[in-house]
Amino acid sequence: MELTHRLVAETALIGMGIDVLGGCYLAYDLLGGKRGPLRTFARAVGYIVLFYAGYGVLLGWRYAAAASVGMGILLALEFRKPLEIEKLEKDQNHIRIFTYGLLRGVILGLASTSIASITFAVIFGLLSGIGLAMTYFIGFAPVRDYSSEHKPRFTQHKILSSLWRAVAVSIAGLVAGYFSASGQWAMELKLGCAAGVVSALVSLFSPPLEWWAENLPDRRLGLFGIILIFIGMVLQSVQYWVVVLDIGIN
Repeated sequence: MELTHRLVAETALIGMGIDVLGGCYLAYDLLGGKRGPLRTFARAVGYIVLFYAGYGVLLGWRYAAAASVGMGILLALEFRKPLEIEKLEKDQNHIRIFTYGLLRGVILGLASTSIASITFAVIFGLLSGIGLAMTYFIGFAPVRDYSSEHKPRFTQHKILSSLWRAVAVSIAGLVAGYFSASGQWAMELKLGCAAGVVSALVSLFSPPLEWWAENLPDRRLGLFGIILIFIGMVLQSVQYWVVVLDIGIN
């Protein structure tokens, strides 16, 4: 990798961001304790890893990088307070479900720009969002399968949910391929299969991940904060080491 002024500046900025995040973990109690944003962040990281592993194997790292971040964050937010779903009035519940479905379609559309045309991505994202929202509306939203347990767990409902999501995304891919004249039927069906497989993967490992996030010891979060601050300091120091060691920069 070529060392440039831009790269050095970006490294320092990343280090500053990690420092801030580490400070947040040290200020755990001030940021809401167990119901604060930090455990949601821990959830998001876990889900991002799961989504990236699934999409990376099936659709490549570029698609995985875009899809996993958005999907992981959305699922972490959706699972942050799952019991509140039952307390919401029917209209509010439907709005929430549709919103998450549409947002996932937007993410899939944006991610597909790495492997298809803009026209395909726009149509695919819109139809995927509508298809997933309808799937959630009939009772197959991820939050309906929420559980917090030690071991991975499959249920009949989770399997059906994964199949319905695969069908919704596959149809969206085929229609988008037809109107964008991409002619890549194999790729379009692969998008749908990937949606189902990754959904099943995340559903399988969601219970232990949720249990882990809910039961993280406060001291461990504090230790994690110290480690993050140390990493941030190292990254920020790169700009100074370049000068001290007289390393050439292009």
